[in-house]
Amino acid sequence: MSSGDERYDVMIQRARELLPADDRVLAAYLIGSYATGAADRFSDLDIHLVVTDDSHSWFEEHWDEVLRDLAGPTVFTQRLGTLAGGLGITPDWLHVDLIAHPLAAFDRFQYDGVRVLFDRSGTLFPDGDQPAEHGRPGTPYWPDGAVQMFLYFLGNLVVVLGRDERIVANQGLGVARDQLISLMLAERGVRRTGGAKRLNSLLSAEQRAALEAIPAAGSDSFDLITANQYLCREMLRRGQALAETTGEPWPTEFVEATLAHLHRHFGVPFN
Repeated sequence: MSSGDERYDVMIQRARELLPADDRVLAAYLIGSYATGAADRFSDLDIHLVVTDDSHSWFEEHWDEVLRDLAGPTVFTQRLGTLAGGLGITPDWLHVDLIAHPLAAFDRFQYDGVRVLFDRSGTLFPDGDQPAEHGRPGTPYWPDGAVQMFLYFLGNLVVVLGRDERIVANQGLGVARDQLISLMLAERGVRRTGGAKRLNSLLSAEQRAALEAIPAAGSDSFDLITANQYLCREMLRRGQALAETTGEPWPTEFVEATLAHLHRHFGVPFN
């Protein structure tokens, strides 16, 4: 089993001791590496809380105070989107995430691996810790919106290269690749519910090889087009097969319109 940083162990113990004293906190648990036993010296700490519905708004405003109670002083905190929580960085550059979930919206099955710190009623995690599947293949599913958003960003390549915004075009490669990754996970029947900095174990060797083979592209227009052609062919090939497997409709009209749009402007096929 991998070994993490002992300073995070101190924070975990502090969470076990302090959080049960707050009646608004119904449960506390870890996700990510420290939940699954895969922590290494690069891992951060993900602490999640289930709180009473009427206290959720308080945690939206004061989550960073709770984080500092557990982690100590911070040099940076940032709320994450609309969540009641965010990330904190300590002076030693330890990274801690703390998220509070209202009871009404809590779903214990959304995670791949949970380590329960405490469960006040014993009903939120009736089976205790939830072992991780670690990317074990399951039933293929259709990733809602992945193909459509891929086509949308791909079609916008005409706009950004037309304006000679090659840096923006390079950024778009990352967005398009992320949609392809979502499709690949769906191919394997795997859902990415763990840390954002781990992906290898969720993909097959063939999928990793396909991603590693994406042509390198800096700011040269030809290279950017070549990389997007590769991504498009992978998405279409895999997406059509997955649509057939799952019985989901394939967005034929959008695909054909996007391919025609790209060919019209760049003079090269993308399929």
